[in-house]
Amino acid sequence: MRLTSLFILIGLVALGMRTAGDGPSDLSGVRTTNWPNGSPREESTYTDGLRDGLCQRWHSDGKPRAEGRYQNGQMVDEWRFFDEEGALDRSRSGLYEEGERVSPLSL
Repeated sequence: MRLTSLFILIGLVALGMRTAGDGPSDLSGVRTTNWPNGSPREESTYTDGLRDGLCQRWHSDGKPRAEGRYQNGQMVDEWRFFDEEGALDRSRSGLYEEGERVSPLSL
């Protein structure tokens, strides 16, 4: 009886692991998350569980933190990052391809 229960348990766990990682996610559309104080933290567009489109992030006090675009879950095109005082963070801002910064912003 114990051996049978063990095989059933192993089978159920294996089935759950297989289905949990298969196929696209149900997460599509715009998703907004908030800081514990209620102010917005991030607003991103998702397609099949991956960020895909515009993304905006804010510090907990509401000042901008980052803005840019994702494509298939990777940062692309122009991204701007801001420090807690709201000043542009030039060390992180720039043009991105496939999630990597390829050049600084030209201002």
